[in-house]
Amino acid sequence: MRKIGMLFFGVLSVSASAGEYYRWVDENGTLHFSDSPPSASLELEVELGTIPLPAQGPSNVASPAAPKAPPIPDAPEVPPLASSISLISPGDEATIRSNEGNITLNISTDLPLGKNQSVRAVVDGKKQPVSKGASLTLTNVDRGSHTIKVQLLQDGKVIAASHSITVYLHRATKKKAPPPGKPTPR
Repeated sequence: MRKIGMLFFGVLSVSASAGEYYRWVDENGTLHFSDSPPSASLELEVELGTIPLPAQGPSNVASPAAPKAPPIPDAPEVPPLASSISLISPGDEATIRSNEGNITLNISTDLPLGKNQSVRAVVDGKKQPVSKGASLTLTNVDRGSHTIKVQLLQDGKVIAASHSITVYLHRATKKKAPPPGKPTPR
């Protein structure tokens, strides 16, 4: 039965390599292959490799076991590190209303932060404390217009930075009562 199967595969491989093959690209840019020539096609000569059959030997003879090679210790996998950073929110020219002066920044990196990586916000050119998370909260920011960008740090060195955005912080203020003066006449 085994010899019949080998003969079948041998005949099949010879018949597959005996034909001519054609290729063409249709109007949608799809590449097609065929064994019948369509109009305006190119003839290709394809060489198919042969598959060597295993040698037939006595099946009842046991071969000596090859000595096993000592296992090669796997090199510790170094996870890929983040290499780009972007500021997701707030958007450019966003108006933020916070009486406490808090601005929350949502950050995205191309990969998770590595062991020696951190992020830092820069507000109006002043560096803020570093963080390991995907969001930063700036506290007690004065009202008005502010330019913000975030930086990706590795071992304390900047390796990437986001584009700068401008945000407008609105805080409620208390109006001072006018100083007590002379009473108005009736």
